Amino acid sequence: MENWIPKNRIIKFVITLAIFSMLLYFVSLAFLFYQTKQKTEYFNSNESASSKDERFWIIKSITETNKEPIQNLNNFFIKKGDEVSFIEQIEDAARHYGVDFEIDSIDVKTDEKNTNSFKEDVSVKIKVEGSWKNINGFFDNLEKMPFGVSIEEVGLDADTPGVWSGFVDLTIFREK
Repeated sequence: MENWIPKNRIIKFVITLAIFSMLLYFVSLAFLFYQTKQKTEYFNSNESASSKDERFWIIKSITETNKEPIQNLNNFFIKKGDEVSFIEQIEDAARHYGVDFEIDSIDVKTDEKNTNSFKEDVSVKIKVEGSWKNINGFFDNLEKMPFGVSIEEVGLDADTPGVWSGFVDLTIFREK
């Protein structure tokens, strides 16, 4: 009966083997998790060349399809340096309608609340004088300009019969 009881060396060997097996299991498990994480990060961070190509062609197709609306939007805001061109267009419209005008003030309004804004508002006050029909045509032309123009306030009086004079306040949208 004494022969079936394991010897001290056999028990130590089996315990050592069990500890080594558990250690090998946990190291393999950690290595597997590391490899999985690395592959997942690589997959998420790198797009395939065909995916990038496909996205490029989709964006190009969208811009080609919407070329005119994009151009209208780009023209809506006066670009820095185009202020003179805008004033010249106002002068041409005034000449066309026979309206005498003078720019009274120009004020750039900055929005301190929104510093990330891509635009700024330019307030322009113009003195005008002419017949009712001519001034009305001039205002109509201002509203139809391709630039972002908003007529904020108009004040007109007829000092002499048939001749109206006063002011118009415009807000012009300009890129920063």
